[in-house]
Amino acid sequence: MRRGQAVWEIQYHPASIRGRVRFFFLSARARWWLAAALLAAAGLVVVGVALAPRGARAVALAAQLAMARREARAARAELEHQLATLDALERRLAELRAIQRRIALALGVVQREVGLGGYGPVTGEDLADPEAMQALRRAARLESECGALHSLAAELADFAARHAEILRAVPSVSPLPRDTFVLTSPFGERTSPFTGEPDFHTGIDLAAAEGTPVMATGAGAVTFAGRIPLRTSVHWWRYGNLVVVAHGTRHLTLYAHLRDVAVRAGDRVGRGDVVGSVGTTGWSTAPHLHYEVRLRQEGEDFVPVDPRVFVLNYRWRDEEMALVASRSAPRPAFEPLPPTVEAR
Repeated sequence: MRRGQAVWEIQYHPASIRGRVRFFFLSARARWWLAAALLAAAGLVVVGVALAPRGARAVALAAQLAMARREARAARAELEHQLATLDALERRLAELRAIQRRIALALGVVQREVGLGGYGPVTGEDLADPEAMQALRRAARLESECGALHSLAAELADFAARHAEILRAVPSVSPLPRDTFVLTSPFGERTSPFTGEPDFHTGIDLAAAEGTPVMATGAGAVTFAGRIPLRTSVHWWRYGNLVVVAHGTRHLTLYAHLRDVAVRAGDRVGRGDVVGSVGTTGWSTAPHLHYEVRLRQEGEDFVPVDPRVFVLNYRWRDEEMALVASRSAPRPAFEPLPPTVEAR
């Protein structure tokens, strides 16, 4: 400490008379540092008081942000669940459309196409999340389609109620028990397994164990049962043991390559009645049933059509392809029925 420099003396006297008095001396420099420290402390207090609300708001915002993130994750999970539900509903509606269309084609009922409904108004909230907007639009479309399918189902139910006899006669089930056959050759263009040349397959081939019962697919009258002689027709002789059933005036079903024939011409059969058993007679490389459905339009001959359309109790893998209404054999591609086989 420099001589002549002002010094502050601070004394500390304890309450007890026995206590020792303490002396503190503050030079000008020490006083300056003390004042600076006090000012800094005061400044920190002032700044802390000023920033405290902002800090509290920051903490609150951080908590809100964390909550918003949790809610966003939950909303995302819910949206994904709803999208999965919509996907499943769309697949189910597609299946119902296919089934309904098959029924309509089998019954000969002309139905309007199922129209898709429009979209509802789009709100600002929808625009904020394109996926949510798309889900809402899909839901609106599916709701509209459900209503249309319900209306078409009512039309079919009304037709069935007014035409019970036609309903019993129309071939509409599998000619073989479920889970006993495999489709080995579908309806349509193919390469002949015998000649290696392109030809049109006018029915479907269902491979099954020899002796598997073959059933009539609708009520009707047997117009032929047996084997067509080679001298009558080489083509029809290849069918081996054959049963033909007339279902009213519009439908014929043919069951070929049978091992046994269980009916005779003139017999009446109902849907599910056994007409024979799976065999390998005629042009056949292995036991199977060749099944045909022929449809007669007004003023025309019986024309082969895809039998899969008429098998309503079985789900085909390429079902949609089989539903094309024009899937009938082109004129030059099929052999007309001999007079002894057609419905009388």
